[in-house]
Amino acid sequence: MLVSIKSFSCSNLAISELITAENCLRFTAYITIVFGVFYRIDYIFEFNPIYQIWSDPARHWEQGVDTLRFDPMSQTDPIGFQLYIATLAKLTLKIPELVAFYTCLLAISTPWIWYRFMRELQPNKNAALVGWALLSITPSWISIYGYFMQETLFLPLLGGALFLSWRCKRKQTNACFVAMIAIWIMAGLTRGIAIPMAMVVTSWLWVVQDHKIKKSLYSLLLLTLVLGPLAYRSEKIMHIFSPHGIGQMNMIYAKSGARSIEIQYEREGARWGYIFQSPAAQAKPFAPLSNWQSQREGRVYAYVDIDKGSVDWDKELTKHSLSFEKYLWLARDNLILLFFSESWPDSNRERFIGEVNYQTRWVWSLLGLLALVLFVKARGRQKTYLLLPAIIITWFIVQGLLPICVNEGRYRMPFNGLIIAQLVLLYTIRKSITPNDKK
Repeated sequence: MLVSIKSFSCSNLAISELITAENCLRFTAYITIVFGVFYRIDYIFEFNPIYQIWSDPARHWEQGVDTLRFDPMSQTDPIGFQLYIATLAKLTLKIPELVAFYTCLLAISTPWIWYRFMRELQPNKNAALVGWALLSITPSWISIYGYFMQETLFLPLLGGALFLSWRCKRKQTNACFVAMIAIWIMAGLTRGIAIPMAMVVTSWLWVVQDHKIKKSLYSLLLLTLVLGPLAYRSEKIMHIFSPHGIGQMNMIYAKSGARSIEIQYEREGARWGYIFQSPAAQAKPFAPLSNWQSQREGRVYAYVDIDKGSVDWDKELTKHSLSFEKYLWLARDNLILLFFSESWPDSNRERFIGEVNYQTRWVWSLLGLLALVLFVKARGRQKTYLLLPAIIITWFIVQGLLPICVNEGRYRMPFNGLIIAQLVLLYTIRKSITPNDKK
């Protein structure tokens, strides 16, 4: 009888310790999330983006508030962020307190949306909470909301697209598939990097699910209704069918190997001239360990007669066709700038969070390597969890290896969320948590 009592007591103690550990994990996660919420609010009200109208933020603001603007630069950027700025400007009338209020809503909702994705991704609620907590205090995901930059809208849209994709993976209904297509379209019209990721996800789910004909027809109808008018708009103004923006200028700049680009446009007798230089071109990504800088040098010049459509674009791109040797050094430069250079403009070292963002820029490449090692070690248990790694690989190939733009540290922000979600998934797989634990 005494042995039974002792055994029962030990069993109760073990359960009590387990519950306490789980409660401590949840409590810590919730405290971190609450801290992240209040820190974001305080940061945005102190460093209101409405007071940072210069350089790229000025370009985005002006393109949004001047709704009838149709100069070449307004057609170069995707329309999604312009529509967001136009809506924000109309709702706030540039009143600082209202701008801060709506920006706070966007900033606070971003980690929560990614949490909803992580709940769909894997069955462990506590692991998803930890992911939410980590994203709540990710420096770049806080500091970017002090500026009008595309990432402020793209991050929640990407999280929403991933959430609806995994919801579609679970429910497999036509409505879920169309909803997934809709939000991927929104993400792609905000940042073009969403387009290849969307192609991977939607194709993957379409192949493995039923009702293929219906899903294809509904999706094509939605794509036509949204992208058709935008393609017509682009053809009328820029004489190119490009509903997601004109990316050729960035490609010329990237393939040229130059430090800056000067481009001249002409349309119906009107002329525009722009000079651009990526902030990463003069960055020292390995500072203070090394003074290494990009090998890019000089300035590339381009001329485009818009009335000729794609003729001058093709001519300029042909000038900068890549040899294998040149591609290798461009790819090396791009990868270094992507993973190690500071994120501009949100690594403002005059602000506390900007300094933290600058000093922790190394972390993401290390987390990526950790995720890769854990993925290889647990590869036998991941046969049903390969879609997220496929998205990360797609992002890496397109953003890191293709010469579509001169990379900056800011462009790794989607990777931050993706790699945390992957680590959450790997943790869950490693613990062999069953789907019943999700409830």
